Amino acid sequence: MKNKKLNSIKSTGFKVPEHYLESFDELLFNKLSEVKPLENVQDAGFKVPEAYFDTFEDKLGQLLSTEKEVKVLPLFSWKKAAYISGVAASIILMLSLFNIYNSKPTFGKIETASIENYIVEEDFTNEDFASLVSEDLTLNTFMDSNLIDSNLEDYILDNASVEDYLKE
Repeated sequence: MKNKKLNSIKSTGFKVPEHYLESFDELLFNKLSEVKPLENVQDAGFKVPEAYFDTFEDKLGQLLSTEKEVKVLPLFSWKKAAYISGVAASIILMLSLFNIYNSKPTFGKIETASIENYIVEEDFTNEDFASLVSEDLTLNTFMDSNLIDSNLEDYILDNASVEDYLKE
């Protein structure tokens, strides 16, 4: 049957013989009168040993009194938890110590204030700075560099304060 035809079914498909329900009560009572009552049945099919119910309570009491010691398995073991947490801690420690993705710090990442504080605290002299620079710094080096005036003005406005100009 296709799904399209399911909505168009008008009959249920079940048929009852004519006058079936009218004579149903009579047929049922006739069948019940033919059945033998249970009192007349001699063999029920089950046999119980003799004096079974006399000794049943004693046997049940013995079975219940002999309790076997059952081994209890805990769901959560502290040994397992300590072992797992130790393994997790060692993995985290290894990843943090041997992390190959850490990049070396560059001057772009270091704050300018940190560099200035380091220079002030270490009391470097001009000779120390000159020894660090590999090129010869002369006035001609600065004169030959191509600096844009607007960049210099922006730098002075952003990084210098009024107090710096008043000191001189």
